[in-house]
Amino acid sequence: MSIDSHCHLDFDVFNRDREQVIKRANDAGVETIIIPGVKQSSWHNIERCCDTFSNLYACYGLHPYFLNQHKHEHLSDLKKIIEKNKPLAVGECGLDFFLKELDKNEQFFYFKQQLDIALEFNLPVVIHARKSTEAIINELKKRPTLRGMIHSYSGSYEQALQLIKLGFYLSFGGPVTYKNSTRLRKLIKQIPLDHILVETDSPDQPVANAHNHRNEPFFIVDVIQSIADILETDKEQVANITAANTRNLFNL
Repeated sequence: MSIDSHCHLDFDVFNRDREQVIKRANDAGVETIIIPGVKQSSWHNIERCCDTFSNLYACYGLHPYFLNQHKHEHLSDLKKIIEKNKPLAVGECGLDFFLKELDKNEQFFYFKQQLDIALEFNLPVVIHARKSTEAIINELKKRPTLRGMIHSYSGSYEQALQLIKLGFYLSFGGPVTYKNSTRLRKLIKQIPLDHILVETDSPDQPVANAHNHRNEPFFIVDVIQSIADILETDKEQVANITAANTRNLFNL
């Protein structure tokens, strides 16, 4: 059995066939799917999805990509929905320095606030880090009791060691299935398997076998197989260890 630790199954692109998508995943051995929130207006749909399907679990957060839709009062709303629904984590939050149009000061404001909310509620954080890993490490060092995952990890090996030392898991998805992702595949060999999570980030980041198609939780099997091939081990071991890591992090 495996766990998709990061999947946006609440997105509208799944509205027409969400039930079939979940069944395909279940039939492939995906026992649990974790849905991170990205903006206040999406939280209700996550709530509805998790109420409808028993193997879906919610996180709530404010993603930097939707910075222009966030309002300061959404942070109060975040606290309220955490108190009401008891989600697995705060997130998806983080910093995105790749998109130059996103104001860095505003990004830092929402990111720091969400880290502090996670501490307040004793919850892990789901972090988006694009071209911003060092800045994120600096903020995490100020909060040494915080735990969480770096979704779709793309930092260096040295940064990975720092994050692991801080008690964070590193999550990998579709990009590891591409043979030309040499740096990422080398990184998989260097990081202990007991600090790795697997994800699809559906509907984005499709695996190599479904390039240019909508991604979905079923394809976690390709991610697991690729990691097993890289590590020269069997896919059952990768599935079992990464699932155990996910349960440990999210207290499942």
